Amino acid sequence: MSKVTAPEGKRSVKPGSGRRRGLNHPKGRQVDPAALGEVQALLADQPRRHDLLIEFLHLIQDKYGCLHARHLAALAQEMKLALVEVYEVASFYAHFDIVMDGETPPPALTVRVCDSLTCELMGAQKLLSELPAKLGSGVRVVRAPAWAAATTRR
Repeated sequence: MSKVTAPEGKRSVKPGSGRRRGLNHPKGRQVDPAALGEVQALLADQPRRHDLLIEFLHLIQDKYGCLHARHLAALAQEMKLALVEVYEVASFYAHFDIVMDGETPPPALTVRVCDSLTCELMGAQKLLSELPAKLGSGVRVVRAPAWAAATTRR
């Protein structure tokens, strides 16, 4: 396949010349006005500094039991951050529970069992298999890194 060029190496169609039509709607996830209002109410008059992102994520998770995708989009807009930045931070930490649209939120109580090598040797696998039956359906049991198992806020 050969590249078609105009004489003297100039492009025959210039970028932005109107050959392609733009989208008739904004790109990316749209912010839900209700979620934006909820996030604004939670943050109240706190400064929207980027170094407070993790604290704001904790506020949202503590209030709603998880991080709904709609709240992540609203938080990104409110803090003037890209949604991907907010999502990367939220998904990096094991103690944040991101719930996409249409998914069921996790139960109110989560037990995190350390999955480090030492914990495995001390019976973590047995604990992971036995706890769900002992605690019932209202409790979620998940494996987590040692630092996340020890720093649960709820």
